[in-house]
Amino acid sequence: MSLTKKHFFGKISEGLYRLIMPSSLKKRILILTAFCVALSTLAVGSLSYVRIRSETLHLAETHLATEAELLSQRFGFDYHLIANDLRTIAETPPVQGLIRSIKSDGRDPLDGSAEADLRSRLAINFQAVLQGRPEYFQFRFIGVEDAGRELVRVDRTLYGMKVKERGELQQKKLEPYFRFAIEAPTGEVVFSDISYNREYGQQDRSYTATLRGMMPIDDEDGNRFGFLVINVNYEAMLQSAFAEINPDQHTFVVNGGGDFMEHRPGMEQTVYRLELNGNMTRPLPDIVKQVLETGEDRGLLSTADDVGYFIRDTSHFSQASANLGVVVVVPNEVWYAASTQNRNEVLLVGFLVILCSVLLAVVVVRSMMQPLSDLAEAVRLSGDEDSLEHLPTWRNDEIGKLASAIQKRNSDLVESRTRASAIVNNVVDGLVLIDGFGMIEQFNPSCERMFGYSASEAIGCNIKILMKPEDAGAHDGYLQLYRDGLGGKSFDTTRELEAVDKSGRVFPIELSINAVKLNGATKFSGVIRDIGQRKEIDRMRKEFVSTVSHELRTPLTSIRGSLTLIDMLAPEDMPPKVFQLIGMARKNTERLIQLVNEILDFEKLRANKTKFELSVMDLNDEIEKALELNQGYADDAGIQLEAERAATAISVSVEATKFQQIMSNLISNAVKFSQKGQKVTIRTMISKRNGRIEVVDKGVGIDENFRKHIFQAFSQADGSATRSEGGTGLGLNISKSFVEGMHGQIGFESELGTGTTFWVEFPLQASTGTSGGKSRDPADTRLLGLHVEDDNDFYTILATGLEPDLELLHVKTVAEARKLLKEHVFDIVILDRLLEDGEGLDVIPFIPAPESTKILVVTAIDENVQHIHVDATLVKAKTRPGEFAARVTELVDQIKRNKDLKSGAA
Repeated sequence: MSLTKKHFFGKISEGLYRLIMPSSLKKRILILTAFCVALSTLAVGSLSYVRIRSETLHLAETHLATEAELLSQRFGFDYHLIANDLRTIAETPPVQGLIRSIKSDGRDPLDGSAEADLRSRLAINFQAVLQGRPEYFQFRFIGVEDAGRELVRVDRTLYGMKVKERGELQQKKLEPYFRFAIEAPTGEVVFSDISYNREYGQQDRSYTATLRGMMPIDDEDGNRFGFLVINVNYEAMLQSAFAEINPDQHTFVVNGGGDFMEHRPGMEQTVYRLELNGNMTRPLPDIVKQVLETGEDRGLLSTADDVGYFIRDTSHFSQASANLGVVVVVPNEVWYAASTQNRNEVLLVGFLVILCSVLLAVVVVRSMMQPLSDLAEAVRLSGDEDSLEHLPTWRNDEIGKLASAIQKRNSDLVESRTRASAIVNNVVDGLVLIDGFGMIEQFNPSCERMFGYSASEAIGCNIKILMKPEDAGAHDGYLQLYRDGLGGKSFDTTRELEAVDKSGRVFPIELSINAVKLNGATKFSGVIRDIGQRKEIDRMRKEFVSTVSHELRTPLTSIRGSLTLIDMLAPEDMPPKVFQLIGMARKNTERLIQLVNEILDFEKLRANKTKFELSVMDLNDEIEKALELNQGYADDAGIQLEAERAATAISVSVEATKFQQIMSNLISNAVKFSQKGQKVTIRTMISKRNGRIEVVDKGVGIDENFRKHIFQAFSQADGSATRSEGGTGLGLNISKSFVEGMHGQIGFESELGTGTTFWVEFPLQASTGTSGGKSRDPADTRLLGLHVEDDNDFYTILATGLEPDLELLHVKTVAEARKLLKEHVFDIVILDRLLEDGEGLDVIPFIPAPESTKILVVTAIDENVQHIHVDATLVKAKTRPGEFAARVTELVDQIKRNKDLKSGAA
């Protein structure tokens, strides 16, 4: 679609929206009122119309059914007359007398009447019937013998009744109705199909549509002798009935054989025409076709133009020609006339109701909305510091409540603005606010003192005036990335930079940046702290550490060596007191060396200078070494060390030196707080997918109040005890940092008066079937994931929730992630934005196949990362802990389905 068309349709959509949803509340209420009234009127009117329409149509159907019933009875009456005439003649004496005379050589043995007399008497009876029934044109008595010869026959002619002589009587055995009549049950009247009259085996030239009513006649012995038959002019019979009743509606008469006659109101009788099935002169009407197709005896029928009700009487005669159906038809406009009138009346009343309701709503809304308009105008004209005392708070209605609420909120806002202004203006740290293009919008007094610019000088300038040139160039790029939806760096974290004041002096600062939304626009707030004094203190601390390292550790090492040589070279006869003094000096030297080493290790950890050279080792072997290295210290304290090793090797990835330092800290603490003669146990075991070491003592336990501080630097449980035994309070803090640096976990369980158990866990490596090694167990069918995250607790929670379906490896830095990506192919990668050595998104280029790897980004700021390979973004502040696992589980399920589809296609 071209831009012109898009613009055109956009304008139309905008116009429709403004028409439907005007900005004026008054118009919206009017539209809503009109809509509600219209909807209510429509609902009530529709329900009324449906019910009245249903009743109206039911009455119309009842009327048609009644008329059809009357017509059906009238047309059926003719069939009953034929049957009654046949039964009446069959009971007259000449019938049986003629049968007896024929069987007795021409004379009735009962009364001696001659056969010719009996024939004459029966013919007289036939003539009497024909005289009273104009539709009858032939009455016959046909015998079975002599090929079905007629015994007596009377015809209606133009010149009156004619009795056929014996020589004129015909044989009818070959006629279709002969067998039908002979085989009919005794005493039952049957009717033949409608056909043209036949004489001497040929169709009569008069083309008279003939209905034959027939009744079989048996002799006195019950043998079939013949049958009586009346030939009826079927068309004349129907025309006579129509002329007699002259129905007001369009009517069809249809028999079961498909023959029908049509009547229209005002039609002359001579115009009626019988249509015989097989000899139609016009197409079969749809309504007649439906009558022939239905198996019901009555019901409502409809076509595109008409509605009809039909009744078919099949209760008296079973023959198709006698199953006469009557259909009364009315046009659709007549059928629906009453309901249409009702609909129009409902619409008219509904329109009047809507019109009156809208007019009333206009008056009411105007009276209601005017005070609101006055209130809005008063607020609009007020100043920033206006207390809005003139608002109509005196009113007792909702407008008064609204005015009071606005007045209170305004008072709160003024107070809040004053308080915020006081905080911003008096806070020690500098506060600066910039827009999306780096222009300064707010500059507090601390910033003025820090940079030398007044607020009026800084506001409106680019933030780059406070940066070094090399930082200013990169800053524009960060803002551009954020405007393009690709995110930015350093949000919700604190960075150390160098800033430039008005005089050009460069000084160190600590900067924290946050993105905020104000009136729909993105702003960036910065908290700036001058850390020049702190940097100076850090420099002095580093010099002190360097002094400790060179001026204390080196002499102490020499002293320790000298004391060792003295102990080795001293003569055996030297007084025991001398040996005791030498041992005391060596022991205190070792304590000083340990103190210096802990201070140096702590400083390295603070400066992130500690490097870990990991290699796969067996924990069983390592605790043997730990026992051997710490046995002397335990012996001096009178404590027994005992090892409980796992039955199988437990391979983990650690640095041996730092691992032994961890064990030394844990064992020495257990020995230090145990009573003489007690036992300290070191155990190894496999816990889930980790190798676990436990150091168990039966000492005094750890006080409840101290437990939350136990891993903090320089923390000590009991000052007198530690002073007597020596210590800096750094051992557990250093141990925790070493354990986490080697991707492990450390913790403890303690009970006062019973003892303490410290435990350390490291992920199992390939030799023990875990995910941390170079290869995975082939039986492990779980997906493999990588979590790049510097928060161990967050990783632990997420990995535990996903354990059944996903094996999640954990690293803290971009460098470690790059290393693992060279060794493994991951199904899913979870990236934290802010890492120690860079941006989490920097890992994506090192993923071998990012387009086929699910990538989830976790961020601390409210943003949606726009990256071609990122599948989802989660904001920590807006996502509950359980939702993280749920979202990752959704991605895992997608990966599984894709793999199943690929395996099925293969």
